[in-house]
Amino acid sequence: MILAKSLTRRRFLFSAGAVGGAALLAACSSSAPASPTAAPAGAASPAATSAPAATSAPAAGATTAPTPAAAAAKPTTAPQSSPATQSAPQAVKQVPRNQTLILGCADGPPNQFADVQLMNPFLTGITRSGYNFAMEPLYYYNPYFTSTVCGPQGMECKDGEIPWLAESYSYSADFSQLSIKIRPNVTWSDGQPFTANDVVFTINMLKDHAPKLTWSTDMQQWVKEATAVDDHTVQITLTNPNPRFFFSYFQFHEDIGIQIQPAHIWQGKDPTTFTNFDMSQGWPVVTGPWHLTLSSADQKIWDRRDDWWAAKTGFHPLPKVQRIVYLPEYDEPKLVELLVNNQADQTLDLRPRNAKAALQQNPKLEVWPANNGSPYGYLDWWPVSLGFNDSKPPYNDPDIRWAINHAINRKQIVDIGYGGAGTPTLLPYPNFPSLVNYLNGLSDILRQYPIDSFDLNKTAQMMEAKGYAKDQGGFWAKGGKRLSMVILIFQIFQDITPVLVAQLRKAGFDADFKTPDNAGTLEAEGSEDAFLSGHGGSVRDPYFTLRLYENRFSAPTGQPAVYPYRWKDDQFDKIVDEMGQTAPNDPKLEQLFHQAMQIWIPALPDIGIVQWYHRIPVNTTYWTNWPNEKNPYINTANWHRTSPLWINTIEPVQS
Repeated sequence: MILAKSLTRRRFLFSAGAVGGAALLAACSSSAPASPTAAPAGAASPAATSAPAATSAPAAGATTAPTPAAAAAKPTTAPQSSPATQSAPQAVKQVPRNQTLILGCADGPPNQFADVQLMNPFLTGITRSGYNFAMEPLYYYNPYFTSTVCGPQGMECKDGEIPWLAESYSYSADFSQLSIKIRPNVTWSDGQPFTANDVVFTINMLKDHAPKLTWSTDMQQWVKEATAVDDHTVQITLTNPNPRFFFSYFQFHEDIGIQIQPAHIWQGKDPTTFTNFDMSQGWPVVTGPWHLTLSSADQKIWDRRDDWWAAKTGFHPLPKVQRIVYLPEYDEPKLVELLVNNQADQTLDLRPRNAKAALQQNPKLEVWPANNGSPYGYLDWWPVSLGFNDSKPPYNDPDIRWAINHAINRKQIVDIGYGGAGTPTLLPYPNFPSLVNYLNGLSDILRQYPIDSFDLNKTAQMMEAKGYAKDQGGFWAKGGKRLSMVILIFQIFQDITPVLVAQLRKAGFDADFKTPDNAGTLEAEGSEDAFLSGHGGSVRDPYFTLRLYENRFSAPTGQPAVYPYRWKDDQFDKIVDEMGQTAPNDPKLEQLFHQAMQIWIPALPDIGIVQWYHRIPVNTTYWTNWPNEKNPYINTANWHRTSPLWINTIEPVQS
């Protein structure tokens, strides 16, 4: 049975660097479409395609360009040079289905794109529907690398680091200066050379427009001066030592990374209003092997350009994919339908039962695990916890948080909510290989403070010690006031939250949950009792997750905070700041991490629930050589900044 659960919003809390880290709300909204966009039908012979039809699937294998509803769509930001007619299809050429990659889910409102005239990655409202793979990084990082697979076959890769637009980078001894060597002979899609000046221009543009642009506060906080020593050398002087600066901003991993922009296009533009969209001028100008062919409310089409710098220089062959079609977000049953009918090659990650249902209905679908089995996906960087406004009574009391923790049976949440297809977590860290050694070093603290202890007697003892007693309804109350808890969630948590709420109510907490559209805003302002959310923090070393809890990213209740925990411990902050200035390969970092967790674990600022998995079925009807457990050259999320690594690597199925 397919569960009719839809994805409304997913909040990715992430940070890169130190003060000024961004907190983004990345939406993946959906509901049943009234007039659904359908991708090319069936697994029939590879007839020519231009794009999925606007209202229904055509005869087997063939599609025609839609009549988009984009003419009436309004741009998210006022364009400087983007007439509305540019979003209409203009003689879209036909491309065979077996040369077309069809991707489902981008951020945005249900069933349509709202950003049809927006390609400025630094403005809010842009969806990850093409710029994320068309704009290339200086470096990539693959957190899934193993001793046998580091990155795509044939690419330079060491410890997960993959040089791309840059050849190398180095720090001064005290990590106060950074030098970046730009790869020669890289060109933009308009033929102009990509140089160190483009990197410097982008950094200074962001710095000069803080805090209005994404990443701008970070550049203002960290960059004292950025200069182009020559066409291929960037030198950055930092305001304070930061051994993670390059990794934080210019080494794409997961959802992290600054997209370098062409100075010759952006010079003189106001980046707070410039949409970077003008198809008649070839905008957006990018370094990747793609150009925007159509941008409508129904779909976005990107076609391969054969003059890509990497192919011309022999750095990387042209992608085998000739066309990429992005469909807007639909609800999960619709996504399953597209996958089962070979009308999409990949979609957003599904809930476990939906992923299992899709696999059962189409033998050409695959997921990350080698046997196509549980948990039907790969570990993401987003472990899910039950969080609180830790400055708000009664949740400002760590004993109350621990009492709640002892009421939670994580195994039952996985068994019932996920049908067993998941993994509990005690801490806000993904179990990535690079983090395991750090986490294993916490065993002594976890023995002293057993987070995994599901014990209703402990819950009762702790609540009674705080002066609570159960009222006639069986719920904890004090002074005639019941401890009521409304947990804010996004709809992607509707499979596990009812189980969690039932456990809390059984333990005497008057718990409930709701899914308001403004959940992210309420969390940021501290107006909630509790919330379920993931942690976009560490993938390589433990610093980035711990900095989510630093008090400097908090704010008084009612004012927006960068991160929602509002927990304060000055000694913890001091240790984490020292971690931030300690190189990832310095043995001292492990000692500092242990010291910080000696404070964090007893305080339990939030309560780990489950690891998050990307359950992303991929369709092997037309494409093969997808990343998987046996060949983890990168993760498969099409909305992540690392997606070009697999888009450029997958191979057509030989007929």
